[in-house]
Amino acid sequence: MYPQDPNQFAATPPTNPLPPVAPTPSSAPPTAPDNNRHPVHNPLSVMQPGEQMIAEIKRHPIGIFGVYIGVGILLTVAAVLAFVIAPMAITTMTRSQVNELGALIFVLFAAICAGFVWIFSTVYWGNSWVLTSDSLTQITQTSLFHKQSSQLSLGNLEDVTADQNGIVAHMLNYGVLRVETAGERSKFMFLYCPNPNYYAQQILTAREHFEQGRRGADLQRPYRDESSYAAYQPMQPAPVAPAAPGPNAYPPASYQPAPPSYPPAGGYQYPPAENPGGVNINTEG
Repeated sequence: MYPQDPNQFAATPPTNPLPPVAPTPSSAPPTAPDNNRHPVHNPLSVMQPGEQMIAEIKRHPIGIFGVYIGVGILLTVAAVLAFVIAPMAITTMTRSQVNELGALIFVLFAAICAGFVWIFSTVYWGNSWVLTSDSLTQITQTSLFHKQSSQLSLGNLEDVTADQNGIVAHMLNYGVLRVETAGERSKFMFLYCPNPNYYAQQILTAREHFEQGRRGADLQRPYRDESSYAAYQPMQPAPVAPAAPGPNAYPPASYQPAPPSYPPAGGYQYPPAENPGGVNINTEG
């Protein structure tokens, strides 16, 4: 039976109230890290997810250095002919007229040489290799309006060779880099490669990592169904702390019901009709 004192119905505050649970802010999905080691341009824009750019190999300047020297020599010879020898050899015109004509011819010749140097430089620097974590791309440019791109998977790579022939090649550290595959026509060759031994090692290291990743993917393939099933399980709601009792809660928090007594203190008493033998059964322990 509940107590009759109305003051006892006032709820007492809990001794250890639970702190309010602050809502967890929804965290934004983590952004993928920038795995590009070098900001290079790959003409074959179709790349695998997670593919990383490792290096871009450009030609050594020694291959075009001879063109610059040759053009410089030609311009020097043209200047001597136009401004030194021509005024002395031509006597039918005044010296000023010969100098003006020589200057005009020299400017035209210099413009032609500059155009030639620009075209040759564009074609020369247009050849490059792009190495990624999955493939090797060769960009070959043979003229101003002809460029070809070929891509080779690192899984098909068979051999990498770096050649340095001659004293100049060893002094300036350049050479020829070759990559061979199992196919008959799949052979990449890069002339005037700077530091060919270093880039050959880079290609071999990338191939080794590619093979390790492919073997790891093959080992994990039988367990993908289970992991994917676990990944798509619905999220359970977070537990919510119970609210603190209010002042009008019934029964009050301080009320403690008395434990029931079993069996009765006086034992079980049967009526005489049901106990003809007059035996008093007392179950009091």
